This record gives sequence, C-alpha cells and structure tokens, in this order.
Amino acid sequence: MASIHEEMGQKTKAHIQHHFIALIEAEGFAHVSVKKIAERASINRGTFYLHYADKYELMDQLQRQLLEELQARISEILPKEALLALHQQQLYPPFVAIFQFIGENARPLRAILGDQGDPSFAKKMKRVFGEVLLARLISQHPAAQDEEFRKYMHAFLTSAILGVIQEWLENCEEQPAEEMAKIHFQILNFISQLRTFIQ
Repeated sequence: MASIHEEMGQKTKAHIQHHFIALIEAEGFAHVSVKKIAERASINRGTFYLHYADKYELMDQLQRQLLEELQARISEILPKEALLALHQQQLYPPFVAIFQFIGENARPLRAILGDQGDPSFAKKMKRVFGEVLLARLISQHPAAQDEEFRKYMHAFLTSAILGVIQEWLENCEEQPAEEMAKIHFQILNFISQLRTFIQ
C-alpha cells in the first residue's frame, strides 16, 4: 500500500505531466523548457527536479508509461479468439479495451504523435503492435516462413493500425470507443472478404 508521501509524489508527477502536455500542444516540444513547465504548473523548478532530470526524461517516462499500458492491453488479444469473433461477426472485447485506453489517453497521445511532439513515438507504438500482436497473427500464415514477407507485412499492418488510431484521435471525444471498435471490426471484415470481389 502506497504511503501518503508516495501518493503526493504521484499526484505531483501527474500534475507536471498534465501541464507538460498542454505546453507541447501550445508551443511544441522543441520550445518547452523546465522553466515554462514549472511556471505553468505553479511549482518551483526544485520540485520538478525532484521527479525528472529534464524535459527529455519527462517525455521518456510519459511515453514508457503509455506504451507499457498499451502493451498490457494488446497482450490480452488471442489471435484464434480474435479471428473466431471476426468470423462470427462479433465484437472482440480486447479490441474494445484498446480503443477505450486510447480514448482515455487521447490528449497525451495526440500531443506526442502530433507534428509538434516526438516523431520517434509513432515507431515505438508500431513496435508494440508488431512485437505483441502482429508477430502472432503473421505466424499463423504459411507465407510467414518467408522473411521478406514478414518484414513488409509487418510494415503494412502496423502502419494501417497506427493510421486508424491517429485518424480517430482527431475526433475521439465525439466518437465513443465502442463505436470505433465497430468501425475497426468493419475494416477487418472488409479486408477478410476482399477475395470474394474477384471471384
């Protein structure tokens, strides 16, 4: 059980992160400084340095936290169950949970993925989707034995997933996670039936 001191520390870190994200939105990460963060959060710089060495460590910790939580939700997906749900035209709860997580963290994700955030974060998100989920899905396909196929399929699928997420982040406040999960299901269903159009 966390002590009062630890709880206060966590609240202060969350407070700093909140204002850090607001500054990225307003000015861009390149123009953010510890002085600006402290002023906006109404804390002194000493309080900031109790928790972070600089703005880069703050960005790194925020990204790591988001990626770890995302990875935990992706890990709940079992390819066979997901494919069965698709076949039965039913929503798969772990997919809904992922969109709920993204919706709950829309502001930091949008800020970091945006033009004024960190360009490397998109690659990190792709890596999480690739390592945890797509590696399992691709391994189910006979062509997965081919290294070139794996490489390009990995690139195609991770880019497609991230593209859907980024598009949704633009209006996720008006479009609930459950609705987005249904659209995601429709996209998957459409892709799975593409071959019927050429028969």
